Order: sequence, then C-alpha cells, then structure tokens
Amino acid sequence: MNEQFTMAGFEEPSAKEQAVYKAIEAALKEAAAAMGGDPEKVGFRPLANYSSVYFDSILAFRIRIRGSAHFVEVPLSSRATVSGLAPIEQQKSVGDFWRVRLTAKEMVQQGAVFGAVLRDAINRTPKEWDCCSRYLECSDARKCVHPDPSFALVCGYRKILASGKIYYGENRNIE
Repeated sequence: MNEQFTMAGFEEPSAKEQAVYKAIEAALKEAAAAMGGDPEKVGFRPLANYSSVYFDSILAFRIRIRGSAHFVEVPLSSRATVSGLAPIEQQKSVGDFWRVRLTAKEMVQQGAVFGAVLRDAINRTPKEWDCCSRYLECSDARKCVHPDPSFALVCGYRKILASGKIYYGENRNIE
C-alpha cells in the first residue's frame, strides 16, 4: 500500500493558507497577466509562521491562518490598496507591513483586492533601463506596447506611463 492520507487535525500548518491561495490563484495570475507579467511567476511559499505569495522574487503579501491568528500582511506600499477591507494595524516585526485581520472565507472573497496587491508588487519590479526604441509608440498609446511582456516589465518608462506622465509624442503632458 503506497497511498498516503492525512487524518483530521494532523494537516500541515500551512494547509489552510494554501487552500486560500488556491482559491484566489486564478485572480492573482490574471492580475499578473494584465500587468504584462508571466502568470507562472506567481508563487506560494509556506514558511515556519506564515505563508508568502510572491511574484518572481518580490513579496506581494503574507497569509497566516494558524490557531487563532488569521490575517494578511501587506507591504506599506500596498496599504491604500487594502484600506477598505478591515481594521488595519502596522507591524514592524520583519520590515514594515500592514496587517489586515480577515477570516479565511473573507480572504477568498477578496481575491480581486489581493490581485491589486500583486499588481503593486509587480510595480515594485526594479527597472533595468529607462526606455526602448518604442518610446514614441508607447507614448501615443499611453502604455507600453512592447510585444515581449517580460522585457516590458523592467522598462522604467512603462511605470512612468502608468502614473499618467507622458514625455513624448502626440499625448505629451510633461514640459
């Protein structure tokens, strides 16, 4: 007999966190794709005290559903994104994070909000250059038009365009 099973009460500590991740995974991958990111770079990592959701190597948020501690922690840069969910408190344990107390059910119901938090993480991807040869086309389209999403993701001008500033072309709004 090579089959394995888990008895109730003996699950991995991260089992509930992984269940939440699986329930919102499609929304997260959709958010990554909408930003031009590779949806396969969205990942889940169970750790000793919580589980983390990443885009590539960038931490998007943490989930903790263990014992009586049920919450999500997001980096300070995503505070506004989650401000409407529940009472928020700042945690200064490992870096600066905002903690939002939610049940597992509430976390699943807020999949779109966590998609927005993931988009915030993707926007924290460091730029590798300022702009490519398509800067005029991008300016006219008001967004990055590079056909390779992974190449476009590390373009500094893409982030500038996303903020509403346009430096070139017919839509120029910066002097």
